[in-house]
Amino acid sequence: MKSGVVKADHPIVQKKIDRSLKLSVQDGAAASIASSFSLSYFAPAALAMGASVVQMGILHAVISLLPNIVQLKAAALIERFSRRRIVLTGVMWKIFLVFPLLLIGYLHWIGVPHMVWAFIGIVGLHYCFQAIIHPAWFSWMGSLVPEEKRGKYFSKRNRIVGLFGVVSMIAGAFILDGMEKAGGLYGNVVGFTLLGFGILFVLSGASRLWSWELLRRSYEPKIKIRKKDCFSFTDFMKRCKDTPFGRFSLFAAAFTFAVGISSPFWAVYMIRDLGFSYVWFMAITVASVIFQLVFLPLLGKFSDKYGNIKLMRICSLILGAVPFLWVASILIENSLMVKIYLLIVPSAVAGFGWAGYNLALNNYVYDAVSNRKRGFGLSYMNLLIGIGGFVGAGLGSIIAWMDISFMNSSMLFIFVVSGVCRFGIAIYGAKRLHEVRNVRHFSSQFWVREFAPAQGIIREIHNLEHIVEKIEYYVSPKEKAEFELAKKEHRI
Repeated sequence: MKSGVVKADHPIVQKKIDRSLKLSVQDGAAASIASSFSLSYFAPAALAMGASVVQMGILHAVISLLPNIVQLKAAALIERFSRRRIVLTGVMWKIFLVFPLLLIGYLHWIGVPHMVWAFIGIVGLHYCFQAIIHPAWFSWMGSLVPEEKRGKYFSKRNRIVGLFGVVSMIAGAFILDGMEKAGGLYGNVVGFTLLGFGILFVLSGASRLWSWELLRRSYEPKIKIRKKDCFSFTDFMKRCKDTPFGRFSLFAAAFTFAVGISSPFWAVYMIRDLGFSYVWFMAITVASVIFQLVFLPLLGKFSDKYGNIKLMRICSLILGAVPFLWVASILIENSLMVKIYLLIVPSAVAGFGWAGYNLALNNYVYDAVSNRKRGFGLSYMNLLIGIGGFVGAGLGSIIAWMDISFMNSSMLFIFVVSGVCRFGIAIYGAKRLHEVRNVRHFSSQFWVREFAPAQGIIREIHNLEHIVEKIEYYVSPKEKAEFELAKKEHRI
């Protein structure tokens, strides 16, 4: 046995793992706060800087495609570097990006041109670093959390992460609203609003620094990498139309294209066209997430009983209706009733649709692709989805540039186009999808399901485990000496 290498059940190793899992819950809370103060507010920040609807479309296109390209190679970094090193480096770079974000806001305020484009570039880098961190972190967690305990552990972690995320998003909205009102009092709305976003980004960086310190103190077992059962993206595309998973990937890409047509413009419509405050904007955004959590128990049971393809067909049709529900809001004359309508009706329908769609997407990958090939299959499907989102956002930007008015708003015309495309792909594209496991015939008497909020994380860990040949748990000579001394003195 190599010096320092011990079995997984060694008391020192177990103590280090237990401590690291507790630190990971704290890290999840810190990372959730950081993301809520940054990712959730990138689109509103761009609008506050005067971004055009075309630029909003390009922003969405960039963050749809770039991370998925980067992630194709990100998993290979695990073969060369420590996973903790990869994660810590990526997190630190995201902290550093706070400084150019603040500088861009200041330069825009003093009148330097083209700062929106610089902002788009920095946001793109932020998502790229996230894509680099993602595989290493999931693989690291897979080495720490025993398979039989993953459901319980990640359920607890996800609840805490979700709570901190929602509270932070709402707090951010109140900060921005307060700064905007202060700007009105002092006659400088733009300056104070940009200062508000600066405060959010600084809070994000501070939270991420806390996350970095918690990650630095966490234990990482060493891993040995084996040769992977790899296949190229070209090989995948050649066989795409002839395999159930290939056709499923093409459908997901096509549907993401249809969604991408309108995705960049929800914030534009609420903040610019409807004049919603940041509090109402974030309330409607958070409502959809809450409805997803509400409907997950029901939809998870549906997936288990009746299959993921049936769930995908139903939910893609439901998501096709969402843009039209937004268009219907124009028929409501009272401003408060419009807000309440958007908070409840489209949010509930979208929450149901996205909860089922994302669940089916994750579950089908797990069912249709063998363990050895799953990492590659998932990466290639994500790349196709990224391309679909990129092209869809590009088309949406072109339509926005054409400024075609529909019911007194060019945004509503984009929503209609997106809705028509969603329905078309859901109706005709889903016909080519096939279930890969035996499922029951659908019954209308279906009602409840047990809730498994950690399902997505557990699957992602499984998807990355194919690259690991061996996990080595180690202790330092100093730790071993201290342990032996404590045993001798009967302190443990």
